[in-house]
Order: sequence, then structure tokens, then C-alpha cells
Amino acid sequence: MKFKQFVTAVLCSSILFSACKKDKDTVAPQPAPAHTVTAISPASGPKNTVVTITGTNFGTSTSVLKVFFNGVQGTVQTAADTQLTALVPSGATTGAVSVEKNGTAIGGPVFTYVGTGTVTTFAGSSMGFADGTGAAAQFNIPLGIVKDAAGNLFVCDRDNHRIRKITPAGVVTTFAGSSQGFTNGTGTAAQFNQPYCITMDGSGNLYVGDRMNHAIRKITPAGVVSTLAGNGTPGSVNGTGTAAQFNEPLGVAADASGNIYVADYINGLIRKVTPAGVVTTLVNSGIVFGLTLDAAGNLYYTTYSSNQVMKYSTANVSSVVAGQAGTPGSADGTGTAATFYFPSGITADGSGNLYVCDAFNHRIRKITAAGVVTTIAGSTQGLNEGVGSVAQFNTPIALCGDPANGLLYVADFANHRIRKIIVE
Repeated sequence: MKFKQFVTAVLCSSILFSACKKDKDTVAPQPAPAHTVTAISPASGPKNTVVTITGTNFGTSTSVLKVFFNGVQGTVQTAADTQLTALVPSGATTGAVSVEKNGTAIGGPVFTYVGTGTVTTFAGSSMGFADGTGAAAQFNIPLGIVKDAAGNLFVCDRDNHRIRKITPAGVVTTFAGSSQGFTNGTGTAAQFNQPYCITMDGSGNLYVGDRMNHAIRKITPAGVVSTLAGNGTPGSVNGTGTAAQFNEPLGVAADASGNIYVADYINGLIRKVTPAGVVTTLVNSGIVFGLTLDAAGNLYYTTYSSNQVMKYSTANVSSVVAGQAGTPGSADGTGTAATFYFPSGITADGSGNLYVCDAFNHRIRKITAAGVVTTIAGSTQGLNEGVGSVAQFNTPIALCGDPANGLLYVADFANHRIRKIIVE
């Protein structure tokens, strides 16, 4: 009996020892090695660029892989263990490329996204004067342009001495002005003398730089035209209303408080006009054509005299954003490595980007918040629709933005047209 008990105990011990040994000998499954992202090529480009991503442990299944360009998902085309290819999506921005595998994302190098613009003609055809829709309308040197909250455009039709209105459907009408002159009034009872630039305040009032009348005119939403400042005589006198003088105002921009900033061309000054019409001199700027403000209230302006884009901060400090003083050119680059040739119209979007009419280069340029300058549309002088450098302008002089819809509208000066750009 004792012997049976001993044998039973030995057998049980053997079984337990064997089971424990098996547990110790069993190796726990190891997680798959993490993937890495080490390089990308090319490191910059527009939408639909095929980017090769080099790394490790990608695997070969595209179904478990995702590629993001600064958070915007691209399309994975091919996959090998050490290399992927992916298509840059429309609407990407400059930032890191990341590869996600089975839900785990690993970041990599920075890809510089180069925006491109698809250009079409929104309104206008040959030089002339005609209301109508799209190409049935005619302009004679369209210049300043601004958009209201409803999507309507208002255009300074310089040599027709009128302010034209264009609906989102492309219907062109005459909002104010008639023959050349200097008369206040409503609609076509008013007169201008080469209206050159235009802006809008938060209440929907328009402000026009009436170039050869040397005045800033105000137009209410009902079309009532009055003179805010200036008196028809060229000069540089500060003062209130008609006591003040300008000498060919070529650029205007409104801030959130309703102040109007004026590029006083011949005087080489930037002037400030309060809602009450009080005019002061802000900065001795050189020959300025375009003005815009960002959301923080910083003023940006383009200088014909130095081929630069400048910033005048809320701390009253001027600095160079991009361009080389006195050096015309068309080079893309960062800051002063970039060049312009008669930068004119300028507008800002809500993301810190600036868009500039590079008039004598017949191009539209983009400047990021970091000062990186690229060309989004245009090439040689001409008239052509298309994407990027396929499109052609003839001295684009002014523009306005529709950031919510990714659009720009350009006054194509010598083509007598308003062009539309889809920015991607």
C-alpha cells in the first residue's frame, strides 16, 4: 500500500515537473518589428506627385498601410518591405510625411507641398464696355478687386471710370460711375477719374482709390458715393476729409476697425484714414502698389521701387518678407532668395499665406508664413487657361481671395478679364 502511494507520488511529481518544464520552454510570441521612415524622394512637389518613401518593415500589403502628408492622407500605390510609393493629395500642406501600419503611425522627413492653380476666365473678353454674363461682358483695364460676404466681386474698371459688380454666376453689371469726372451721387450719377483700387469694411462699404481725383471715395451697399478724404488736388497734406491730400492713391486696405490704409503712389507714403476721414502718414514706404492685412492686424505691402514684399507690424516695425531690393527676377525661394518683377496686388488668407500678383513676370506667387515663395500659376505673357505654368496672364495687377473655397480672383490688366484660380 505504501509502495503504491510512493509510486503515485513520484508519477504526479514527474507530470508536474514536465508541465512546468514545458511552460518554461514555451517562448512567448514577439511583436512584429516596428517600421521606420528614413527618406523621401522627391522632397517637394504639387498634388499628384509620386513620392518614394524609404524605410524598413513596411511589408507588402497596401491594405494595412496609410501615408499622410502633414496629416492629409495620400494614396499608397505600391508596397515593398523597404520602400513605398504614394500619391500626394490635393490640399496637402508642408509638413512631415508619416506612414501608418496596422494603426501605428511613424513620422518621417518633411515634404514641401507646392500649391498649383487651375486658371479659367470668369468674366470679360475684349477691351470695351458691356454688361453681361461671363465672356459677354467687357472691361477696359480692370484693376482693383474685392469680394463681399455673399461672393459678389467689385472691380475697378479704370478706363471706363466705373465700379463693376460680378455675381457668383458671372453676371456683370455697373454698380457706380459713368463718364470721367468727380461727382458724388448714387450709382451711375457718381463720377470717378481712373478708379484704381478697392477694399471693403466689415459693414459692406466699399472704399475706392480714385487715382486721378487724388481722393478716397466711399460707396455704401446701396451704391451711394461720397468722398471720404482728398479734394482733387495732388499733395501730401494730412488733415480731415477734403482738407487732406493724396497724389495718385493706388492701393487700399481696410482693417477690422474700419480704418483705411492707402498706398500714396507719387508721395511714396502709406497713409491711414480713420472712419471719420482723419488722414495721417503711417510710413515712408517707397513706391507701393498693393496692401493687405492679416488676421492679427499686420500690414503687408508690395514695393514697385524695390521689387519686394514688406511687412509693417502692429509694433510699427517694417521688415522684408520676400524679394531682393532692386533685383528683378522670377526665382522661387525663401525670403530674400526669391525675386519678383513689379509685385503689385496682394492678399492674405486665414492660414498666414500671402498671394501676390507678380505683374511683369505674369505670374501669381504664394508666400507661406515661413517666407517660402512658390509660383502657383502663370509663365510667359499671354492668354491661356490651364494648370500652373500652362496658364498665361498679361500683367496681372490685383487679386482677392476666397479662402473658404480655395479660390483667387485676378484682375488680368492687359487681357481685360477677371480670371479665376482654383488653388490646390
